[in-house]
Amino acid sequence: MLDLQNVSKSIEGKTIVNDITFSVQKGSCVGLIGPNGAGKSTLVKLVSALEKPSGGSIQFIGKDVQDWTVKKLARHIAVLTQGGLDPYPITVFDAVLMGRYPHLGFFERESKSDYGQVDEVLNITGLTDFRDQMLDTLSGGEKQRVAIAKAMVQQPQLLLLDEPTTFLDIGHQKHILKLVKDWQKRDGLTVMMVLHDLNLAAQFCDELVLMDEGQIVNIGTSRDIITSETLEKVYHTNPEIIQHPTLNIPQILL
Repeated sequence: MLDLQNVSKSIEGKTIVNDITFSVQKGSCVGLIGPNGAGKSTLVKLVSALEKPSGGSIQFIGKDVQDWTVKKLARHIAVLTQGGLDPYPITVFDAVLMGRYPHLGFFERESKSDYGQVDEVLNITGLTDFRDQMLDTLSGGEKQRVAIAKAMVQQPQLLLLDEPTTFLDIGHQKHILKLVKDWQKRDGLTVMMVLHDLNLAAQFCDELVLMDEGQIVNIGTSRDIITSETLEKVYHTNPEIIQHPTLNIPQILL
């Protein structure tokens, strides 16, 4: 579904992303991990066509992302940034309804079908009771749920998440990522997310792409990537690695 070939990005002579090549299969969840400044967020911006690569190509369902119009690309790719939704003084219902805009024609108004989709997604995401509450009165975790709901009604094929659990407590972290995982399984959604928490990445991602200094260090499962030798090389620390008692995946203790 998504194919990156020799992708590079330089800004003012500084290389941020260097010769990145990998593919994302339909229906999979790929985690971008690595230390600060590794180029992960820049890569998300390149995939979403918010920025243009200095070299290489990014093909989405057989077409370069730079060749799509913004509105047509938004019908297929949804993006959730670290900050989530801006706290505008609008209701939760209206905030989620904005996800339908890419599917509307010029001067076309939302239909009963659009409203019905919003109500359905509010129910799925546990936001029905917040339907008429103002967005700017919600907590950080609640606003992230609204952002997920907005992306859900957008009905994308690919969801891009840039550190979606930052600043959230462990309860909200689990809830947000479980919403995404359930959505992935239910609709065959393809997901690419940036995560700093390696334990969460191991639990929720099918494949990990480890980056450092703008380059790919390794690609594989959590068992391939989360090893003492690899983490010491990239993060310059030597954590204890244990097996999750029920999931049988590596987890890190500092």
